[in-house]
Amino acid sequence: MKKLIIMTSFFVFILNGCTDSESVLDNTDSMLLALLDEDEAMGVDGFDSGGDMDLDHDIGLETQGVARTFSDTLSFGEGYRIRFGRQLINRERTVEFETGEDTAIGLVTHTVNGEFIATAIDTNQEQIDSLSFTKEFTTILVRKVRFVKVDDPASPDGYRWKIDALTPMVGGSGDKVALANLSFYSLTDSLEVGELLYSFSSDELGDLYIERESLPVFTSFSRIVAYANVINNGPEYTADSTGIGEWVFLNYGRDRQQRGRRHLRDSGLFFDEVMNDNIHSGIMRVHGPGPGQIRGVFRTFIETVDLATIFVSDGGYNTSIWSFPYRVERP
Repeated sequence: MKKLIIMTSFFVFILNGCTDSESVLDNTDSMLLALLDEDEAMGVDGFDSGGDMDLDHDIGLETQGVARTFSDTLSFGEGYRIRFGRQLINRERTVEFETGEDTAIGLVTHTVNGEFIATAIDTNQEQIDSLSFTKEFTTILVRKVRFVKVDDPASPDGYRWKIDALTPMVGGSGDKVALANLSFYSLTDSLEVGELLYSFSSDELGDLYIERESLPVFTSFSRIVAYANVINNGPEYTADSTGIGEWVFLNYGRDRQQRGRRHLRDSGLFFDEVMNDNIHSGIMRVHGPGPGQIRGVFRTFIETVDLATIFVSDGGYNTSIWSFPYRVERP
């Protein structure tokens, strides 16, 4: 009987210990989720355009003047131009934590559902119904976030968790197109490509941790040149004589009210040296952090889209997307 009591007591102790451990883990997970929710570098806000937009536009960002939208300059053989965008219907976030004593890794997955909108506009600025359409899409974006435990005498526990680093967010839809490399260069006053600022490669993104306090930094109102190398597995749909089968866009900003988009081109003009070599390039004039602000954190969504997605109603939905946060600071 004595042994039985000891064994029973030991079992109750273990059971209570497991319950306490699960409670601690649940509490830790809740704290880590709260940090994700509060951090302006995280999330998918800004991926939604709220409808069709010109290929190049700025809305709600500080541009040393009033916010502006400007039309795309591309004209197609039949005398029309294209607007496109997304209307998000639903988005879900799941987070899987691997928690150690002093470090935790969160695998964050965003599943985004919505409606892709493509609109053709004629020379009279009227919609061409026969060339305009919508299609449903689902996009999955994934990143890792690293948390660390730091001393905090002001906390009842004597410590707190903080976000230490994060990987770029990667994903997309379909398997026809993929981003392979992305790089940003400064642009000199004489409009020549200057020093390399940042570079990313597809073979490193999954475990490329960017320290939270060392995000890429751009100087407000400076000019940068972006280069994106893409892979198109085909079959390729082309819209004109160049034979280009995909477009690349640099989306940036903070949310639907503060965002912009630049079309990177593979036309063999300006900074793009060779037509249709799958290297797309373009200039971006960096926006400001906002009136009265010295610095601010924003997000990019760099995407390549195959042209069948944009021009053909039943042409599927194929995109490849990289996203990383950046900081804008006044000079």
